[in-house]
This record gives sequence, C-alpha cells and structure tokens, in this order.
Amino acid sequence: MVDVMGMFFTAPVMVPYGQQLGASTAEIAGFTTVRFGLAVVSLMWMPRLADTKGVKLCLLISVLGTAVAYGLQGNAYLFSQCERQLHSIGAGDQMNLWEGHMCTVVNGTVSIAGNSTNSVATAVGSGGLLECTADCGNKDGVYVMMAGRALAGFFGGTMPVLRAFVTEISLPNMALVKLRSTILFASMQAGNFALAPIAGVISRFGLHWPWHVSTAVAVFCFVFTTVFFTNAKDVRSQGKKADAEEGQAEVVPAATTVPFDGPPPAKDKILLLMLLAYWCIFQCVAALILLLPLLLEYETFGLMDPNSLEKSRESLAAATSMVMVPHGIANLASSTVGFLIVSSKIGDRATMRVGATLGGSLICCFGYATSELWHLLVLHGFVGVGLGLMVPAIAPTLQRYNTLAHPDKTSQAAALPLFGMQIGQIVGPLLFGLITGEGRDRSRMNLAWLVAGLSFLTGMLLMDFVFTLIHRHPAMKRLQYTPEQIKTMLETNAQDEESFVDDMCKLLRGMLTPGSPEYRGLKMWSGTAQRFVERVLRETIPKMREDPEEHLEDVAAWIAKVGTDADLNFFHAKFPHIPRQRRWQSDAYVGEHQLEDVARASELTALSFAQPLSPRRGRHQIHLLLRQSEPQGLSRSLRKFPRVYVFYVVLRRAARPNEVYNQVPSGSLILADVALPCSQAQYCPSMFSVPTWAGSPS
Repeated sequence: MVDVMGMFFTAPVMVPYGQQLGASTAEIAGFTTVRFGLAVVSLMWMPRLADTKGVKLCLLISVLGTAVAYGLQGNAYLFSQCERQLHSIGAGDQMNLWEGHMCTVVNGTVSIAGNSTNSVATAVGSGGLLECTADCGNKDGVYVMMAGRALAGFFGGTMPVLRAFVTEISLPNMALVKLRSTILFASMQAGNFALAPIAGVISRFGLHWPWHVSTAVAVFCFVFTTVFFTNAKDVRSQGKKADAEEGQAEVVPAATTVPFDGPPPAKDKILLLMLLAYWCIFQCVAALILLLPLLLEYETFGLMDPNSLEKSRESLAAATSMVMVPHGIANLASSTVGFLIVSSKIGDRATMRVGATLGGSLICCFGYATSELWHLLVLHGFVGVGLGLMVPAIAPTLQRYNTLAHPDKTSQAAALPLFGMQIGQIVGPLLFGLITGEGRDRSRMNLAWLVAGLSFLTGMLLMDFVFTLIHRHPAMKRLQYTPEQIKTMLETNAQDEESFVDDMCKLLRGMLTPGSPEYRGLKMWSGTAQRFVERVLRETIPKMREDPEEHLEDVAAWIAKVGTDADLNFFHAKFPHIPRQRRWQSDAYVGEHQLEDVARASELTALSFAQPLSPRRGRHQIHLLLRQSEPQGLSRSLRKFPRVYVFYVVLRRAARPNEVYNQVPSGSLILADVALPCSQAQYCPSMFSVPTWAGSPS
C-alpha cells in the first residue's frame, strides 16, 4: 500500500507540482530517475535483510523510511517560495510576465493572455493590482524534492520481499500461489484507480497534499505491521500446530526438502534475461508517467487556462487522474475475473501473449490517435485490459521458479529481475525527455509514444523466451517427484530423465554406426539382421506392471535374471519387503522355486513343469491345477509371477471357467480341458494339446 501511494497516488500531480517548485522538464524527469536509481540500491540490501533477519523487520524499516521521504516531498514547496511582489497596472497598460509566473489579481480588472512561457497582463477598464511571485530562480524546493525522492527509492524495495513471502507461505499449493499472487497484483491496481481520482480532488486544495496523505498512510502501515504482521516461519509453525491438533499429517513440499544445487541468483541466466525484459517493459511505464501529463498540455485537449497558470496545473492534475481511472478499473477486472476465465480456456502463457500484444500495440497509438481527452480514456482503458491479462501470468511462474531453484535466497532471486525495472524507470524518463525535447513539437511526442510501445513489445518477447527456459529447467521438473525420489536422485547422482534417454539413444546409435567408438561390428544391411536386432532390443527390457508393489516385484525378477549380486544387494537394501529372488542358471529352475513359494499359500493343489515352449526365448510352460472354482484366488496367484513366463492354465472341475480365464493377466495363453466359448481364438482348446500334469486332484 505504501509503495502504491508513492507510485500511483502522487503520479497525477508530479508534473504540475514540479513546475510549481520551479523545476524544468529535465528536472521533473530527474525526480523519477533519482527515485528509481536509489531503488536499485534498495534491491541490494532489503531482500538480503529479509532472507537473514526476517520479512517483518525489513518491512518496518522500509515503511518508516518511506514515511520520512513522503514528508520531505510534501513540504518541498516551502523551500521554493520566492518573495511576492505587487504590480499596479493602469488603464491601457500592459505587463509582460515571465516564464512560470504565479500571478493573481488582488483588485481591479486585469486580463492575462498567453501561456506559461509567454504571457501578457493587460488592464481592462481602469486596471488593477497584481500579486506575483518574483522570478528569483530559487531551486531549494527542487533539491529537497530530489532528496525526498532518493530517500523513497532507498526504502522502496519491498515488492520482491512481499512476492517471495506470499509464495513461501503458499507452497506447495500452486493454485493458492496463483490466487494470492493475483490478489497481490489486483490490490496494486485497485489502489491505482481508487487513489488516482482522490489525488486529483485533493490537489485542488494544494498540489502538495497528496504527499501529506501518503505520509499518514505510511505511519498507519507502520503501526499495522508492528501489531499484526508475522514472519513466514511463524506462519508455518502455526499451521503445523493446527494440523497436529486436528490430527492431520504434515505435508512436506518436495522443493524445500532437497534444495536444487544451481548457480546463485546473480549468475542465473534466466533471471538475467528477465532483468532485461523488465528493463524494456518499465521504460514504457516511465513513459506513461512522464509523457501523459505532457501530452495533455497540447491545446487540442483544452485543459490549459491562459489566464491562470495555477488553474491550468490543477486541471492537468485532475485530467491525468481521470485518465488513470478507466485503466485501473479495466486492469482490476481483467486481472481477476477476466484472467481466470481466459486462462482456464487457453492457458496462462497464451493469455499473457494476448494481453501483451493488445497493450503494446495500443501504447504505440497514444501519440498518433489522440487529440481529445476521451480518446485517451478509451485507449488507456484497453491498455488496462491488456496489462490485466498479462501480469497475473508472470508472477506465479517466476516465483515458483525462484522458490525451487533458489530456496534459500528467494527474496534475492525475486529482486534480481526488478533491477531491470528500476533501470528501465531510470533510463526511461531520460530517454523520452530527450526524444520530446523542451519544445512542444507534436511529431516528437508521437515518436516518443511509438518508441515506448515497441520497447514494451520487445520486453514481452524476451519474457516469453524466458518462460520457455523456465519450463525446461531441471528444478521445475522436480515438481513431478516426491521428496524421497528427489533424495534418491541426488544420492545416486542421477541424470535428468530426458537427458538420460537422450544419452542412451546416442549410445545405441553409436553401437550400430560404423566408425563410432561404440560400434559393435554389426552389419545392418540385411532385413533379417535388422529384425533380429529389433527383437533382441525389445526383449532386453521387460515390460513392468504399473502397480507400485507389482512394479518392484518385476524389477526384482529382472535384476535376478540379468543383474549382479551387487545390484541385488542394493535393491533389497532399499526395498527389504520385496521377496529376494534367487539367482540360478536356468529360467525353469527359477520359475519352479517361485511357484513353490506361492503354492504353499494359494489354492493350487498340483503343478508341474514341462520342457521350455521355446528354448530360444527362454520361456517355460507352467501347469496349474485348481481344486475348485476360485477366480479371485487364481488372479492373486498369477500376479506374483513375472510376465517373462507364458502361463498355461489347466482348468479342471471348474464350475465357472469363463470367470477363471478372465482373471488371467493380459498376454497369457490358456489351455483348457473343458468346453469354453471359441469366440476368441486364444481360448479355444482345439488350438493346443492338453498336456499331462504331475499329481492328481483330490
């Protein structure tokens, strides 16, 4: 709220208040440059303080320092006053007034014609008496204003701190992160459109009053923060205590369990590119603050009163506030309801692109397509729609990346892109002040708006590229893993899954490519050889079942077949509850012991082993005899065997054979000596000869 007051609440009166202090256009632009120049310094110390000493202490220092800064700015006019002199103008007399004059008619009838740079006071009738501020060239008020702006910038780096705080207390619930980030942004926009017209009304009582109101709000926020604000650690501890009282299990987010080991924020290429994107975008924001009041000074807008410079400044401040109202309302509506609706249809990133294209294109038209106040009202309103669709998509993704890639330095990571914001708002006023110049050339003003819009679009292209890099970053991929999986990845020095698959593809290509160091000497020009290699590769890695326990059983059987003793020992140390597989030379011997282990606790009463169905493939016949119809029991038994075997089930004296074979795993073959429907060929007994089995049914 305090930062919003300094940025948006005082923006409509910044130009006229600076003119009242006797500042030139370049000096007024310097107010913004100094403020955001010192804000760069604040981004160096405030996030570090928040990460080490807590967010609450950081906010208290910021709010207190900002209150002092607003007080200095609001009282700067007291230091710029020159001596007021009385001038008598007789009948028929004229008096040339100096640039920036502040004259009021004390008595009589005097007409002031011209503009702020070239005015003439003419007596009407018998003349009258003028009271004017002497042209003393006093710049003390300008210097005090500069000091106040610098102090506000030095204590104004709370934005990354608050964003990091909101993300930290919301994770791992990304829906909650998105909702709270949207509310945080919407509160800024609500302050924009709600406070701007208030500033215009208050300025009627004096252009310095918006700063006095901002000072009072800063003092209130200091008291509020002292009493009610709580650090993130305390918030989490309170949540854990509440969960314990309710008997709920604590949820541990994967990202905070095992930190991602990557470069520090200052060397993170993604954050540096985001810094450059923010630079381009906020150059345009600086244009909105500086160029909008200057644009409204043109005669076509009808706001300047040639008879009173003071009234002209008041009208200018009120009109600037009015133009911000539709922007703020549209921004608030589109950033909450509009963004949620559109993003649910086309996604966050596509919504961001639509909003950025709309906003940037319209900003280019501010100079060329406006000549009346209502033109600006309409254009600025639609720009608010575009920004409302764009900005909410940025913060959640960026903060999620910062939290996962830099879990111990989230505030510093959030602050780094904002250096670009501060640089843009430092360079922006200087750049656009240079383009417009001190004159009133409309073509140069139009060019300035065109440059601002193109700068905005360039920044959004960079930001879209950054989002591509974020989605590919290893830290973001960890969202799909549990804390235990991440811990295993780090302990075993595992590659990223996609990288490993790519490496294996390269290895296989090398094994089959002549001239490669991995070449195995295979001649692949024969179709028979190609099909043989394809079959061997397909059979090398067996297909695993999806159920977690069944999957581990399949892995154990695979390791027992092709792994080493060290592989087996490692696996069973990790998963001691999985039955240990014996390592034998014969697949049939392995299968026999597996079946014996299962038969002791199953409904099977007799079994035997025939010769391998296909010795070349290492598969064996397994004959199972049911005592009675037990489909569920058969299913439970068969699930305990690896799929590497082809199951032949002999159904004898089964009351419901159809139900039995429906329980057999997919891909198995069935032999039956009872009548079964032949609608499916693999179940027809005519396809096979019924084998003999050992033992006899009881």
